[in-house]
Amino acid sequence: MHTRRLCSLLLGAWLAGSLFMVWVATHNLGNVDPMMANPGMQAQRHIRDIGPDRVRMLMRFQAGELNRYYFETWEVAEIILGIVLAVTLLFATNGNRLMMALAGGMIAIPLIQHFTITPQILELGRGLDFATPDQMQAERQSFWGYHNFYSMLEIVKIALGFGLAARLLISMGNSTGRRRRSSSKIDSIDDANDGHVNG
Repeated sequence: MHTRRLCSLLLGAWLAGSLFMVWVATHNLGNVDPMMANPGMQAQRHIRDIGPDRVRMLMRFQAGELNRYYFETWEVAEIILGIVLAVTLLFATNGNRLMMALAGGMIAIPLIQHFTITPQILELGRGLDFATPDQMQAERQSFWGYHNFYSMLEIVKIALGFGLAARLLISMGNSTGRRRRSSSKIDSIDDANDGHVNG
């Protein structure tokens, strides 16, 4: 039972981390324009000196760099977390094929992302950071193609995670029910009114 609770904890941390990373990525880039619209008195002077377009470009570059660092780091953490979850799940469920397959799918996705998709996104993204909207159209299309594929894999991974969570909850409920029935049988045998106890 304790190993199943550990599985639930690891899976919950993984799902929460994935959802948080989605929020971080959209918040970092989406926060540039609101900051430019209301930068504060001290920042306004520097923005006028440098030029708003150049400041916006630098801010988007910084947001992009943060996102790239966060996602690379999170993918490594996911792979480690997934391996620990799979090993724990193996003992917790006696190698239940469905649950191991769901966990295996979840581990495969960050492996694919980290070693095949993310390097392409990083390279293309850094090239596009200082390009104007009318420049590097082919690279921009390629970047969004990789980005959309990455997002699709994230949705699949989270769906697999919720499926695994549901299976864990069902199995934990069944295990609790079996223990209660077993305990009830023991109590009835040990009842002091039973003939075999009173001789």
